Amino acid sequence: MVDPSLKKANILIVDDQDANIDILEGLLEMQGYTSIKTTTDPRDVLQLFASFEPDLILLDLMMPHLSGFEVMEQLKSIIAPSTYLPILVLTADATIESRQRALSEGASDFLTKPFDLIEVGLRIRNLLLTSYLMQQVQNQNQILEEKVKERTSELERTNIELNIAKEKAEASDRLKSSFINNISHEIRTPLNGILGFGQILTDQEIEPEEKEEYLAMMDQSSERLINTVTNFMDISLLTSGNQTVFKKEFVFNSIVNEAIERFKISAGEKKITLTFDTPAPENEIKLLTDQELLSKVICQLMDNAVKFTKQGTINVGYEISGDKLRFYVKDSGIGIAAENKARIFDSFMQENITNTRAYEGSGLGLPIAKGFIELLDGNIEVETEIGKGSTFSFTIPCVINPSNENQEIETTVLKTALRKQTILIAEDDDINFYYISIVLKNDLVEILHAFNGREAVDMCNQLPEIELVLMDLKMPQMDGFEATSLIKAFRSDLPVIAVSAYSSSEDKLMALQAGCDDFITKPFKSEFLIAKIEQFGLVFS
Repeated sequence: MVDPSLKKANILIVDDQDANIDILEGLLEMQGYTSIKTTTDPRDVLQLFASFEPDLILLDLMMPHLSGFEVMEQLKSIIAPSTYLPILVLTADATIESRQRALSEGASDFLTKPFDLIEVGLRIRNLLLTSYLMQQVQNQNQILEEKVKERTSELERTNIELNIAKEKAEASDRLKSSFINNISHEIRTPLNGILGFGQILTDQEIEPEEKEEYLAMMDQSSERLINTVTNFMDISLLTSGNQTVFKKEFVFNSIVNEAIERFKISAGEKKITLTFDTPAPENEIKLLTDQELLSKVICQLMDNAVKFTKQGTINVGYEISGDKLRFYVKDSGIGIAAENKARIFDSFMQENITNTRAYEGSGLGLPIAKGFIELLDGNIEVETEIGKGSTFSFTIPCVINPSNENQEIETTVLKTALRKQTILIAEDDDINFYYISIVLKNDLVEILHAFNGREAVDMCNQLPEIELVLMDLKMPQMDGFEATSLIKAFRSDLPVIAVSAYSSSEDKLMALQAGCDDFITKPFKSEFLIAKIEQFGLVFS
């Protein structure tokens, strides 16, 4: 038992190094502690616990015979759950993994060597004070229990409810920990591919064929990283309630065909037949809804189908009934167990969230799809059977305009310009500017650079030869939204393309309202940027 002065508390030091024990024992004696036992052999801890009954254990992690983790595991097997035994880990292992594992195994506090003796003394005092206060609470609880025996039944019911809440909280904590681990894995893995192959490509002796293969792997890793970050941003906007809906009219078949084209290569590599079943007659269907959100949902469902189908078929299609559109993705994949069907749309969940998952991904695809569909006033569901595949479908209300005419106007750029074309890049990040300038490097193009929105406005006002502006939205002194609005006030015909890491529908709408003629989200591929610019009449070849 810890006394009010704390100085008579039983303190056990477990460390395989005599020098460390001498330092800690000297510190405790200087601070007036009178009951101290030490051991350099962690195998003695259980016997010392029974005979010495320590109120505090100072424990090393890296020791022969038994590690500190194993010692804590043994102690948990003999200590009653209601008993509070503070354990202060003092170790040279400074990794986050060891800290987290120690705290999860039962450590109350954690310090890395070399440590500050004053801090060690203060942490020891705080842990003993906590133990003393907990003893007082336990004593008071005993007194109270004796006075309220007539309320035993009510207290038992309360305890049951508290235990249920505790189990739910612990389950939530485990789920969050698993999610964080998955996110870390999904970011670090492609980063390793990008950085690793980037370093390898500096070797001048690499053969051209190998270089192409390594560049393809870097591109694949980059796509995976972009998808992970995008999913994380999407789920953050959904859970915070900040995701907005921007409705406009568009051709529905076009976004389905774009999604099919995006996954055609990955499906082909697995020998999966990918088909688009359009309803008869095959008219172009125009919808009035949020094109970007709907496109993301379709891509999430197709990505899920390709990922969990080893071979066979994936059929996508849609049906129209009144003012409702039902879209489906049917695969011949692994299917989903009946007991897991209800939870696959929950945030941060996959059917398997353990470290032995056979499939990459953060598990956010289906929750994102569900969240977006609900924002569009629709619903999403799944029909599935283990070993036979799954059919994911969503239904949304929409204004539908059937048309037999192709409303898309193809614009052809006459590539006859043999004059200098001036492009202004408004970008405060040197690396991003350097990348864009390399992409646009051409004998027919002159590049100008503005470091902020204010400079961009001044240059557009003073240099009438500027034919197009690539405008970053987040810059010092003046952001891209305000700069675009000012430029359009005196040069309304000057094309301005927003090039930004902002990616939400709201940001794009704000950019368009400010006067931007188009929007490119970072990161982007060089051919995509050039194609966008050529739409405004500039020539690159």
